[in-house]
Amino acid sequence: MAMQRKLMACALLATVCQTQQASAEEVRVTPYRPTVTNSAGLSAPGWLELETGVARQNGKDGSYRNSMPYLAKLAFTPDFGVLLGGEAAVSEVAADKTRASGGGDTLLQLKHRFLLDADSNMSLGCEYGFKSPTAANGLGSGKTDYVVNGIFSKDIRGHSLDINLNATRLGDALAGESAYLYGLSGTVFRPLDDKWGVMAEVSGVMRKGTTAQSQVLAAVSYEWSNRLVLDAGLSAGISSAAHRVAVFAGMSMLLGQVR
Repeated sequence: MAMQRKLMACALLATVCQTQQASAEEVRVTPYRPTVTNSAGLSAPGWLELETGVARQNGKDGSYRNSMPYLAKLAFTPDFGVLLGGEAAVSEVAADKTRASGGGDTLLQLKHRFLLDADSNMSLGCEYGFKSPTAANGLGSGKTDYVVNGIFSKDIRGHSLDINLNATRLGDALAGESAYLYGLSGTVFRPLDDKWGVMAEVSGVMRKGTTAQSQVLAAVSYEWSNRLVLDAGLSAGISSAAHRVAVFAGMSMLLGQVR
């Protein structure tokens, strides 16, 4: 009888371990990068995700900016989480060849998702928080900005559609300029097979007293595994005040469980 109890306990333990392993294998990374637009979905609850990469943006006046953006994501439930992002390193060369380098500003946001229809993955989302002026001199505004972003996401005939509408209250508005910056962006993602996918995006920002900026973006992604997705692409300005062209590459990865 004692031997039977030991065998049953071992079998139960093996079943639990197999279940936990299968559950971990089913967890997938939830990339937001490389687009401006975020999806309403959150990362897997209890799993820490990190997005990072490199980018180079060339201005129309001969200036350029190299940066290493990052975004850490942690969801507490399927509908609530926190985002911490910014630029780990920035190097700028102005049109007059003035140089500046260092760390960038830091953005902290809370995120809510509201699932409307599970079959089509139709959801609304809201991100709200603030940008802290942690950038080195000359690489940021030196002021705190407050941000709110509304999101609509839906799967349509094999495509994923994400639309963002956001407002930012800037801390460094000059006389004659509005302190409120408004942004609108939309992204369509299409999987090509079980690994490759392509995306296209149009985005822009506007503020009273300044010239509006807009851009188009195209990118490709490759799912190396459930826990790692690679991406690369480029964007081009379509307004006079926007940058000329930018190229980027990066990754989104699951770092592990935190609870």
